[in-house]
Amino acid sequence: MAKKIAVSTHKGGAGKTVTTLALASGLAHKGERVLLVDVDPQGHCSLGLGLQLTTPTLKEFFERHPTLPLHDVVQRTYLESLDLVPSDLGLAWVAEGLSGRPKREELLARSMRSVDTDYDWILLDTPPNLGVLTQNAVAAADFVLIPTAPDARAVNAVEDLLNLLHVMKGDSYGHWGILMTKLDGRKTRTNTAIRESLASWKTKVFQTVIPLSEPLNQAQMAGKDIFTFDPASSGAVAYRQFIEELLHAL
Repeated sequence: MAKKIAVSTHKGGAGKTVTTLALASGLAHKGERVLLVDVDPQGHCSLGLGLQLTTPTLKEFFERHPTLPLHDVVQRTYLESLDLVPSDLGLAWVAEGLSGRPKREELLARSMRSVDTDYDWILLDTPPNLGVLTQNAVAAADFVLIPTAPDARAVNAVEDLLNLLHVMKGDSYGHWGILMTKLDGRKTRTNTAIRESLASWKTKVFQTVIPLSEPLNQAQMAGKDIFTFDPASSGAVAYRQFIEELLHAL
């Protein structure tokens, strides 16, 4: 069965999609079979892999559930070991209509059984909110990764997401971790303050930190993964290190 990781935070600008793309492509470069599910209606994972979208997408999956199996929405990417379930803005409108569906937060989790044995990893990129789409990703996940940039609302964003995890997974749920992203080495005082604010979750913070690295954004705009676009960049090096740490942790 595939290991399932939801990458989630409702705080914008934390590097959520960049992290999802780097993790999915990095695992694929290691020869792992990976499915990336773009649960964000902005569709940045789909664009970041240079895909020309064709239907069906995740919009049609939710719209036609359960008559459209998830495996029929999977598209190939330019990386041999990485497949994608794409998304676009139409998903946002469909999500609004899910409120009346019974067990609406479990639709994606139940449908993943049709692809579970086809992959080693399933990565889920979530929208920057805690609504029904994020709830579907969290319900499907074995582990929740929380990218956290060094700014004043970082702690609040973690607390809000943990509240959702406790509601959905139970108070004792502990399969989550915090990844520090977008660290600017020049802002030592700010970085220290953020680390101190996260001290109560010290055991949940990964040792690897992701620095500010312009090639990460450039790669996404070019429709390439960072390891293909600029494998020697500081961002690529850091995400490669993080993947090794994550593999040992899970």
